[in-house]
Amino acid sequence: MSRSFCSKKPVVFWMKWNIIAAVDTKFDRRNAILMEKKRFDKWNATAAYMLLHFPTWGFYAVITGFSTNVLYDFGFTDSQVSLLLGISTAVAFVLQLGLAELVNRFRIMRVWYVLVGLGLAMLMCNIVVGLPGAPVWAAIAAFGIACMIVQIVPSFSNAIGMDAIKRGSPTDYSMARGVGSMGYCSMSFVTGRMVSALGSAMVPVLGGLCALMLIAGTVWYHFAGERDLKELAPEVEQRKRSGSFLGQYPRFAVFLAASVVLLIGHNLPSNFMYQIMLVKNGGAAEQGLANSITALAEIPVMFLFPLLMRRVRCDKWLRFSCIFFAVKALGLFLADDPGAVYAAQATQMLGYGLYAISSVNYAEMVVGEGESIRAQSYLMATNTVSTLIAVSLGGVICQYFGAQIMVLIALAAVSLGGITIILTAQKTKQ
Repeated sequence: MSRSFCSKKPVVFWMKWNIIAAVDTKFDRRNAILMEKKRFDKWNATAAYMLLHFPTWGFYAVITGFSTNVLYDFGFTDSQVSLLLGISTAVAFVLQLGLAELVNRFRIMRVWYVLVGLGLAMLMCNIVVGLPGAPVWAAIAAFGIACMIVQIVPSFSNAIGMDAIKRGSPTDYSMARGVGSMGYCSMSFVTGRMVSALGSAMVPVLGGLCALMLIAGTVWYHFAGERDLKELAPEVEQRKRSGSFLGQYPRFAVFLAASVVLLIGHNLPSNFMYQIMLVKNGGAAEQGLANSITALAEIPVMFLFPLLMRRVRCDKWLRFSCIFFAVKALGLFLADDPGAVYAAQATQMLGYGLYAISSVNYAEMVVGEGESIRAQSYLMATNTVSTLIAVSLGGVICQYFGAQIMVLIALAAVSLGGITIILTAQKTKQ
């Protein structure tokens, strides 16, 4: 009896061990599959969002950055360039906030619908501008609409991603925004070279290519990064549809007002770099290279921002960025050749580059759940308003007072706006 009982013990133990091992292996396999799926979902969503952000900022390089070149070929003066761009930007400001409110209040309106619609409209506008037999008035009107769309797209590109992230999407915003800067950089360089070699007819060609990328990126991101996410709670839905947004967040309103002033100083030289380059003994090729340097300089800080936020709070990075807006403007004023302009443009890494990524995160942190679309739309509206003022005044200032005076005014604007943000930005949790 004793021997029989003892002989069975190893057998029972062996069977139990194999059962446990089989169960553990099954769980390990299941966990490995789940981990692999999570990694795939993250990269699928982030890659789609990258494709969406590349043309979002590439439009600025192609359409806005070379608007003067296109309109010069239509016989425009600097003042007329400012007038057309000012009208386009004013309409963009109204449409941007109007569309944001519609999306915020009506469930049937989706951000990805808006982005696809904007992409199709941009594609059609560039086709009209590029058609050899198109009437001049139609081409000018189409280019004006394209300049308007450029101002609207970024707010919805940011909103669709930040809203999805807040609802559980694995999207990496910093990586996508870094690719957006790469889009601006590469499109600035390519457009500058192609315009220099083949003329401004290359602008609608490259603009149309960016429009196709925007449509593809939006559709892909909808299916990869935001379609199956949880819906907001009913009380959050109700709250986000009612009340004055700026009234609910007065300190955020002060930040927005200061940002307008800050970005006026940023957009004056950005939108009239061609005039600056002419004063510094450069041309269209140097203009494209100067613009691409700013975007190239932004890329490292875009990719590394999550690491930076682990060490220092977001609001502190926002404040720090304001200092370098003034450093860049002063560098442009003192530059006497294209090489010195390039050096000044490189300081954008710690200026607009750091501001662009930190301000989007800051806006998300200081508003409540369900307010992503409004927050990002109002934030990008500051850029739209500042661009409106900059393009309306910049050409006139260049024509009657010269590019150097324009840069000096930009320096005063970034100093005033930056000091206000430094003194009033509210403390964030991270």
